[in-house]
Amino acid sequence: MARALWLPVLALALGLWLAIGLEANRHLLASALRETEALAEAAARLSDPQALSPLGVRLTERPREAAPLWGETAAGVEVAPQGILVWAARPWDRGILEAARAYPPYLPSPLLPFGLALLAWLWAWRRAEGAVHRALGTSLSEGRGRLTDLTAAFASLEEGVAVLKGEEVVLLNPKGLALLGLPPGALPPLPLRRVWPALADRLEEGEAYLPLPTGRPGRVRLLGFGDRRIALFQEQAELLRLAEELTQSRRHLELLRAQAHEFQNLLHVIGGLLELGQVEEALRLVQGELAAEKALESLLRGIEVPLVAALLLGKLRRARERGLGFRLEGRLPARYASIGESLASILGHLLENALEAAQSEVGLRFLEEEGLKVEVLDDGPGLPEGKETPFLPGASGRGTGRGYGLALARAQARALGGEVGYHRKGRWTVFWLSLPGPSS
Repeated sequence: MARALWLPVLALALGLWLAIGLEANRHLLASALRETEALAEAAARLSDPQALSPLGVRLTERPREAAPLWGETAAGVEVAPQGILVWAARPWDRGILEAARAYPPYLPSPLLPFGLALLAWLWAWRRAEGAVHRALGTSLSEGRGRLTDLTAAFASLEEGVAVLKGEEVVLLNPKGLALLGLPPGALPPLPLRRVWPALADRLEEGEAYLPLPTGRPGRVRLLGFGDRRIALFQEQAELLRLAEELTQSRRHLELLRAQAHEFQNLLHVIGGLLELGQVEEALRLVQGELAAEKALESLLRGIEVPLVAALLLGKLRRARERGLGFRLEGRLPARYASIGESLASILGHLLENALEAAQSEVGLRFLEEEGLKVEVLDDGPGLPEGKETPFLPGASGRGTGRGYGLALARAQARALGGEVGYHRKGRWTVFWLSLPGPSS
C-alpha cells in the first residue's frame, strides 16, 4: 500500500513544484518587460542615450525586430545562453534605441511542494488504515496477510465456489473455473447466463442437481449474503467417489471388527480346550482353521488382480461369519490389474449388497465375453425387474444414510465405459457388471 501511494504523491509534488515555478517566472517576465520598456522610453527622451549603456541600452541600425514607425515600443523575450533575455526597441532620431536585460530563470524551493505531498501521503495512509481497520478489524499489514491467507485457502478448495451479484459472476476459484470449463485466465465479472445457463434459470437458495456446462451432472448449493449469492458446486461423480470412500472405510472397519471377534472366539475355545487338557481337540481345531485358510487361498488362486483378491478374501470371511455359503467361479486375469482399484470398488458394493440380501448363499462368477462380465448372485427375495430405483442415490429399505452402493457402482462402471444391471434367474437375484477389455 505504501509503495502504491508513493507514485501519485511524487507526481503531485513534481506538479506543484512545476506550477509554482511557471507562475513565478510568468510574473518575473511581466515585470522585466515593463522595466525594459520603461528603460527604452527613458533613453529616447535623453539627448545622449549612450549614458544608459551600462543598463543595457544601445543605439543600433540592426535591431532584433523592426521597430514601429510611429514611435511605439516593440518588445520580446528570448531564451539565451545567459538566461532569459528581455528586450525592447524604439525609433530615435539617429537610429533605433534598444534596451536588453538578461534574467536567470527562477527555480522555487522544493521544500513546500514536497512537504505538502508528504502531508497528503500521510493523510491517505491514515485513511487507508482506518478503512481497512473498519472493514477487517485489524491493521493494514495484518489485513494484507489475512487477505493472502484467505486467497490461498479460496484457491485450494476442492469444491467450486462462485460469488454472484445479480446475474453476474464476480468471483470464481480455480476449481470453479475448471468445473465450468473456463480457461484459467478467465477474469470475472462474467455473465452468468453465458457461463452457466442452467444456474441462471434457477437462482433460488437451496440445493439442486443441475448439469454443468461441461455436460456432466453436478450438485449446487446456493446461499444468500446480502446482495450476493454464493454458489457451491461439485461434480456428482466426485460426490459419489467421496461417499464411496466413506462407505468402504466403514465396511472395512466392520470387517476388521468381525474378524477380531471371530479370532477372539477361536482363541477362547482353544484356551478352554487346553485348560481342560483336550490338547488333541485344540490341535484339530487349529488344523481345521489352517485348512480353511488354505482352501480360501486355493479358491482365490484364479484371481490374479491383488486388490480384487484382497477384497474377496474379506468378503469370504464375512460370508462365513454370517453363516452364508460363498461360491466363486471363473478367473480374473492379471491384464485387468490396471483397473483393479475401480473393479474392487464396484465388486465391493455389489457383494455387500448380496451379502445383506442373501438367505443362505452368495455366488460370484467371472466370464470373458468380448471384455469382462461379472455376475454377483444371491438367493434373497430379489427386486422387481426393470426398475431403476435401486440405482438411485439413497434408495434403500435399510434405513437413512444407506442406498448409495449400487449408485456408486453404476457411476464407476459407466466411467470405465461399462454398465451395471440386474435380473432375476430362478431363485437367484443376479447383478451383472459388463466392462470392455483392457486397452493394449
